[in-house]
Amino acid sequence: MRVKFLTLGCKVNQYETQGLKEKFLEFGFSETKAKADIYVINTCTVTHRADSKSRQLIRQAKKENPKAKIAVCGCLAQLNKAEVEKIGVDYIVPQDQKIFLPEIISGSLDQPEAKAKNQDIWSFKITHFNNQRAFVKIQDGCDNFCSFCKIPYLRGPSRSRKAQEVIEECKIISQKHKEIVLCGVNLALWGRDFEPALSLSDLVAEILAIPGLGRLRLSSLEPRFVDKSLISLFADKKLCPHVHFPFQYGDNRILAAMNKKETVKLYEDKVRQLRKVASDIAISCDIIVGFPGEDDSSFNNTVKFLKTVKPMRMHVFTFSPREKTKFQGVKLTNQKEIKKRYECLQKMAEDFSLEYKQSFLGKTLQMIAEEKDKGSVCGYTENYLRASIKGDFSLGQIISVRIDKLKLDKTLVSLSA
Repeated sequence: MRVKFLTLGCKVNQYETQGLKEKFLEFGFSETKAKADIYVINTCTVTHRADSKSRQLIRQAKKENPKAKIAVCGCLAQLNKAEVEKIGVDYIVPQDQKIFLPEIISGSLDQPEAKAKNQDIWSFKITHFNNQRAFVKIQDGCDNFCSFCKIPYLRGPSRSRKAQEVIEECKIISQKHKEIVLCGVNLALWGRDFEPALSLSDLVAEILAIPGLGRLRLSSLEPRFVDKSLISLFADKKLCPHVHFPFQYGDNRILAAMNKKETVKLYEDKVRQLRKVASDIAISCDIIVGFPGEDDSSFNNTVKFLKTVKPMRMHVFTFSPREKTKFQGVKLTNQKEIKKRYECLQKMAEDFSLEYKQSFLGKTLQMIAEEKDKGSVCGYTENYLRASIKGDFSLGQIISVRIDKLKLDKTLVSLSA
């Protein structure tokens, strides 16, 4: 039977979808990008928009083949089962049973709940990835309980994958992929639940020592857990000079209301320390606008903070009251002002991005060829800038590119390899 996989959300979801693909193939199913007999939809629910996109994917699958079986898993299915049931699907699978989906659909597993109780959450394993950059999941869950976030209620407490399992998977994947991206729900918590505790820097150092490793990238990191030993590793050219910090805001009063343990000074100090080790490092971040209690003073402090940090990429999004959090059911007011502030931050994001990219004109960067487009290959550089170069290059290879210009979409265009 033909299976089509549709995925929304974070790198962890994408990793788990790849694990599902390999599991389905073991059970004799075949993957297709076209009309399928079975649709597996891995959902996201971090924002209202993610909810909407997840529901839309389900409806699209039902429309594409009304006779197909629809299986829904992921975070929306975990917390909003009743909402998914209203759309009409065949299987709604919670997080701890996701790994059993092929068996559930094939009818070879009668009591997935009982089996899930004895199942290691690290049963998901992959041998390759569906992109030239491969994601490797090393951590799940979160202990932070930020006041705006429902993820701890979906993914549970922080749990770390054993170092040896991670290293072995990275060894296998590095034979096929030139870049590995370590990901987790709260990546920087890796190792803290072990006895004795380990730090992420311990694991990263071991992975960097793998013979034949192309390069390694870290996904989102909580700044307070980024210690000096981890920062020092950015001196290694194999570790991509790019860090995504979920700043969320640039005012201490709002950060406290978010139940964030960081302060503006801590944010700024971590960025300063990173730039001392790798001067051209790219800093990307998330920023929430319209958080309850936001006023002119807190917003102006955020603008001032961002002008100090100058992130190369900012994901700006409007506050979204979520289930299970203290803000569930809260109605946002002052929408006109929120929209104005959103547009202000978006303009800042564009300006900072352009300034950062322009600083690399005439310089040489290392790009992974990820896709071909009209006689060119496109991909991402080590500092996460999208670039393209004309020529017939093999996908997956790392290409030295000298940056010549910016296109209208702000992609860097290489003059020569």
